[in-house]
Amino acid sequence: MPPKTKNNPNSSKKKKGRAPKHQNTFAFRHNPKSKKTEKILSSPNVGVCRRCHDKIEWRKKYRKYKPRTQPGKCNLCSRKNVMAAYHTICTECAGSEKAIAAMEKRRTAPSASSSEGGVVVDDDNDGDAAAASVPFSEEV
Repeated sequence: MPPKTKNNPNSSKKKKGRAPKHQNTFAFRHNPKSKKTEKILSSPNVGVCRRCHDKIEWRKKYRKYKPRTQPGKCNLCSRKNVMAAYHTICTECAGSEKAIAAMEKRRTAPSASSSEGGVVVDDDNDGDAAAASVPFSEEV
């Protein structure tokens, strides 16, 4: 019989560690009546792709979202006018450059092959025809 090693497919799997000491009995719920939570939940997610939108919504749900206290610097025009949290370019540059504000990726008109009404996103540095299809939410 071959020795039981990590790479041997015939070896039995060992449990790593032990069972958790405490099991969650209910899902996390932040204080729904706090003013900070109200402000965070009311902030809109505009100008981001679906992936970024989902990330931001997850942060809001589990109280990981940190709103900006001061405007951030735009990565395209270098002015301090990025007001939305988790965005890297300002709304003016996102509109004029046709880019997604949270990722700095270019967006073009939706193609016939793209379902769900998404937009085609192209990297800033790539000039080739290989573009990934990413759904885009105008206002959610």
